[in-house]
Amino acid sequence: MPLTRYQIRNEYALADSELYRAADRDDPEALLEGVAVAGLVGVLRQLGDLAEFAAQIFHDLHEEVMAMAARGHGLMARVQQLEAEFPSIEKAFLSQTNHSSFFSGAGVDWHPNLRTEQNLISSGDMPRFVMDSYEECRGPPQLFHLDKFDVAGAGACLKRYTDPSFFKIEPLSSEIARVGTPREKKNRKVKKKGSRWRNGETQEATLSSHAK
Repeated sequence: MPLTRYQIRNEYALADSELYRAADRDDPEALLEGVAVAGLVGVLRQLGDLAEFAAQIFHDLHEEVMAMAARGHGLMARVQQLEAEFPSIEKAFLSQTNHSSFFSGAGVDWHPNLRTEQNLISSGDMPRFVMDSYEECRGPPQLFHLDKFDVAGAGACLKRYTDPSFFKIEPLSSEIARVGTPREKKNRKVKKKGSRWRNGETQEATLSSHAK
């Protein structure tokens, strides 16, 4: 079942009925002329609806085309600059007599392991629909409302959740606590063994004194 995306209104429904109602019913020529003019008005209104619908579909298309054309002109200027600078580099490259450095260099792996950390050719302009999503996104949470529940005072929650040093200190303290726990258990085991040894020594001394 097809879905209705946009429904165009009928031109006769959009027509102004007053144009042919005001005509003399006894004059068929005037009546037909009124109906024709009313239909023309309906067609013009229908074209207006279609123009509005086209404006919604092709929103900011002109700006996108102009931005793409500007990027194309910028790319052409860069290619022309490369064409102008390439002969001097080619001349220096071909004038070398020792080509052993080419085999030890990383130039062979440049193409398969290319990293596009930044735009090498085109400019860094984002498309408009991406920028719209950034502009329409929600702002940061209002963390200052939680300051009344924090003992550190005003601005503590914002600093806690936005300061990167907090995320470095908190895992470090938990790691120290985790490492310190086995040491405490080990010290407790050593103390228990020492107390058992002392108790055994006193019991042996008591038994030997009774035997004497």
